[in-house]
Amino acid sequence: MSRSRQHADPLLWLRNGKPGVGLAVPFAAVALACLGVILVPPYVSGWWVYALAGLLLVAVAALFVLAVRRPERTWLDPAPAYLMFPFVALVHHASGGAAGGTSSGLSASVLLPILWLAITGTRRELWVASGLTVLVFLLPIVLIGAPEYVWGDWRRAAVWSTVALVLAPVVQRIVHDLDRETRRARTANERVERLFDNAPHGVALLDPAGTVVRVNTALAVIVGLEPPDMVGHPFTSFETPGEDAISDHVERLMSHRSEIMDAECRLRDSGGNDVAVALSSTVVQDPQIGDIVMVNVVDVSDRRRYLDRLAHLADHDVLTGLANRRRFESELERHLDRCRRHGPTGALLLLDLDNFKQVNDSLGHNAGDQLLVTIAGLLRRSIRTTDVVARVGGDEFAIMLTDADQAAAQRVADLVVERIRDHAATLDGVRRHVSASVGAVTFAAASEHSADILALADMTMYDAKESGRNRVALLAEGEGRGPRSSMRLQWQSRIEEALEHDRFALHFQPIMDMKTGRIDSAEVLLRLRGEDGELVPPGRFVYIAERAGLMPRVDRWVLDRSLEMLAQLRQIVPDFCLEVNISGASMGDPAVEQTILSALQRFDVDPHALILEITETSAVADVALAREFAERMAALGCRFALDDFGAGFGSFYYLKHLIFDYVKIDGEFVAHVHRSSVDRTIVRSIVGIARDLGKQTVAEFVSDPEILEVVRAEGVDYAQGFLIGKPVPMDVFIEEFLLVPAPVPAVAAD
Repeated sequence: MSRSRQHADPLLWLRNGKPGVGLAVPFAAVALACLGVILVPPYVSGWWVYALAGLLLVAVAALFVLAVRRPERTWLDPAPAYLMFPFVALVHHASGGAAGGTSSGLSASVLLPILWLAITGTRRELWVASGLTVLVFLLPIVLIGAPEYVWGDWRRAAVWSTVALVLAPVVQRIVHDLDRETRRARTANERVERLFDNAPHGVALLDPAGTVVRVNTALAVIVGLEPPDMVGHPFTSFETPGEDAISDHVERLMSHRSEIMDAECRLRDSGGNDVAVALSSTVVQDPQIGDIVMVNVVDVSDRRRYLDRLAHLADHDVLTGLANRRRFESELERHLDRCRRHGPTGALLLLDLDNFKQVNDSLGHNAGDQLLVTIAGLLRRSIRTTDVVARVGGDEFAIMLTDADQAAAQRVADLVVERIRDHAATLDGVRRHVSASVGAVTFAAASEHSADILALADMTMYDAKESGRNRVALLAEGEGRGPRSSMRLQWQSRIEEALEHDRFALHFQPIMDMKTGRIDSAEVLLRLRGEDGELVPPGRFVYIAERAGLMPRVDRWVLDRSLEMLAQLRQIVPDFCLEVNISGASMGDPAVEQTILSALQRFDVDPHALILEITETSAVADVALAREFAERMAALGCRFALDDFGAGFGSFYYLKHLIFDYVKIDGEFVAHVHRSSVDRTIVRSIVGIARDLGKQTVAEFVSDPEILEVVRAEGVDYAQGFLIGKPVPMDVFIEEFLLVPAPVPAVAAD
């Protein structure tokens, strides 16, 4: 603690026992006054009395200075007070006894050293002072005696001695209590000061007019100033120009003094940047200083940016920055309301990229994403700011022209197709073949057909695809003919009818264990029975079922029939297993999961015998959803196969994030593995990774003995393909592969 701080605080003796100059000044003044009084008549004493009294005062001052300079308390600290008693005795003698009087007017000067020690001394030093007080009054009486001192002086000595003995402890206790309360108040005040200054959020104290009285460091940091630079200025002067949220906030607060008011505003910092803050204020009423407005200021810039980002993500596609399907449907509904009130106007364009899947499969998803971002930019530049462009699917975009007739819709659609074609022509590899098929429908045409404009645009877009792609199909106004792609609606009706009348069929393709040569498992393949008995392969109707949202119903039918047949097959081969494909739309569907549970129980099938195949294309839509589905099914005992592994660049990502027991190597790498060193290296890598992960591998498209030889040499666990067996109905499968031991295909000798 600094020396100046000690001098300013006369009560610091309770902490370090060292008095300050501020305390000594009034005592010195009284002592000098006493010395001055005895120097003037009627008091007359010998010169030696005055000289000795003066020397004693000088000695007291010297001892005091020496004591103050020492850092710790020593015997010097009470010495000045002890030395004051001889001085008091001389003053008392000179003012009374020396003049022959019977009383001294300066007897009260004995209180000087007593009060000094009561304030700065210990209890023991105070008792010593009490004894010295008695000596001050008794020694002159005993040593000098009459006639200077008479019986009355004995009484005076007794009174002053009693006063010293009683008053000194009382004064000391009062001083102790006063110091304790002072320290307690100071500690509380310092704590409040620290809490105010070191608060993690900004705090400002304002007068009722809104002028800053005090601010803490956190608030000063928010606005980029020092706290003193803010004091005395209206708090509104730190608000973003043009806003008056703070003044409204203070007015509402002063009119509702008993409440806590919250508000949000923006402050302008010293760099000219706006900072979003939240205010929470209350009025503190004080009868001495008046009303004070205490404002808590919290920087919510990060939260505001986060909320703005969430709001943006809710309505925009993360990859391209375009409006997403949710936002587009909202804008479409708003425009339809306008059309209902004022008549149909504008047009809707639905765009799908041709051959885009080849980009992802051949060059990877990063190349595909980059292409989507570029095309999104092309679409933005092809429309007006009043129009809306959105990404509504993986490679599907929608454009709503808010004010366009049929000719304008045709013109914009042709421009879009041309720009995408020209851009793709500048690219390398498979991206050169990317083009756009656009379906265009005006709102007037949609009203003529009394149909959903999105559905009409979707079907019209498929007219463009079926006409050769890279073109525009426009639904003409004033014609009763609908889109040619209404054939898709017919296919949708056929799928729904097949579900209702059980017109699907299941075929089984055998899978051979490479170690034993046994056929102990098979993959279930779906077929649709036509009216003429034709079995339609899934490639012709599955994509329609997916777009129509029918795949969960189809998968439920397949799973139910497959488990029924699996129960029959396991009666022939007890450890027989069946692989069943499941689409991405079915993963996480409660009805699909319930179908699996009920069928396993109804047909009493061991869940371990059911292997669910998840393809990369179905899992990529929502990897987290696929994993959650797999975890629930794995808990039942079902197993999983990752189908078509290697078809896309995301394969290793799925290895990390999906639950699986088998890796089915995509036929693209197996079909030519006996002739291509690259394919063989890829197959070897996949087998090695699967083995390191403790998984087994299945080679698809094994159609030649040489292929079988290579995949066996590379350590593949299972083989599937036309060499092992073609897909056949269940009765044929049982007869050819289960009742008669299947011959192991010949393998060329080493």
